[in-house]
Amino acid sequence: MAKLRAPGKPVRLAKGRVNAGVGAAYYERICLLIKRMHRDTLRTIQVHYRRAEPELAQDANPVTSLRDVLRKLRNKWSKLFNEQAEALAETFIKRGQNDAEGDLRRRLNRAGFGITFKPDADLKRKLSIATEQNVALIKSIGEQYQDRVQAVVTNTVTSGSNLGKLTTQLEASFGISTRRAAMIARDQSHKINQSVERERATGIGLKEAYWRHVGGGRHPREDHVKADGRRYFVAEGCKISGEYIQPGELINCHCRAEYIIPGYND
Repeated sequence: MAKLRAPGKPVRLAKGRVNAGVGAAYYERICLLIKRMHRDTLRTIQVHYRRAEPELAQDANPVTSLRDVLRKLRNKWSKLFNEQAEALAETFIKRGQNDAEGDLRRRLNRAGFGITFKPDADLKRKLSIATEQNVALIKSIGEQYQDRVQAVVTNTVTSGSNLGKLTTQLEASFGISTRRAAMIARDQSHKINQSVERERATGIGLKEAYWRHVGGGRHPREDHVKADGRRYFVAEGCKISGEYIQPGELINCHCRAEYIIPGYND
């Protein structure tokens, strides 16, 4: 692919954006799986806990009978998460790639450059790694939920609390899982977007960029804010707080690169 050159002076390529719909769709699909798991877990535990409540009133220990129930729930939902994680991750990564490439093409067209991206081995390898990482993240949501359920049930039985308190704590655990899914979807959307854009930009000869801070969180990184407008070499990353990093690389970083199209006089 030919390397881009602007007539005369270098040109700043307009800063891109992340399509929130890609992350939202990813979150919705993960959340649907979490909701199914939670409903099944809550219903099953409520039924068995009601049976165990007479034992609690007599200071007996119903943990043994509930332990088998929890083990079966964990096995069931671990299997379902494992079966669906890869398809969920692959769909998300592909949508993220298409969106990032489409956005970059549109900005290049507005700058006067018509570009068609071709298959790229390095990009394919990096997206494969990203898919594996997202599969692991999805699986971890189910695993951590089941860990919390185990702890909640054990603590409730040990303290002799009633079913109402147990249900409240299980609902809280569900909330933790959905919030984590939202964070993963949001964070990974930015990571995939910037990774694809960076690969495609460097593939057409864009070697330098400006770091652009993009807000979005209640607690922005002060050093990222200060780095806004800093010029850097894309291959090594922008030096911030003593280390070279890429936009979107750190968790919940929404910063972006503003690429520089070199001029013929460079």
